[in-house]
Amino acid sequence: METVKQFIVLEVKNLKETLYFYEGILGITPSSERPQLDITGVWYDTDSTRISFVMNRSLGGREKSVTDSVDVLTFSISNIGNVKKRLVFYKIAYTENKSEKSIVVQDPDGYKLQVIEKDE
Repeated sequence: METVKQFIVLEVKNLKETLYFYEGILGITPSSERPQLDITGVWYDTDSTRISFVMNRSLGGREKSVTDSVDVLTFSISNIGNVKKRLVFYKIAYTENKSEKSIVVQDPDGYKLQVIEKDE
């Protein structure tokens, strides 16, 4: 893992949904270097960026938005084909980029993700 140079903290409405989406559907592993803080959340490392998803107890209804703070998050994964199959299975819409092996999808909180297949 590269040295973390950038930290992004994003609020989520339902941490369980967030965990399932990022780990179960996208196959991303949480950071092993999560700081021991008294905060309910999960940390993911992508290149030199650490993204922290933390609970926001005041965001209860679906009508409220947490997406104003970030434009696009980028994650590199090893097999984009498997991710696309899981997205189709769970009926999650995505857009495929033709110029490179990547897709754009929204997570359960509406954050836009670019998922790129990394070269092995």
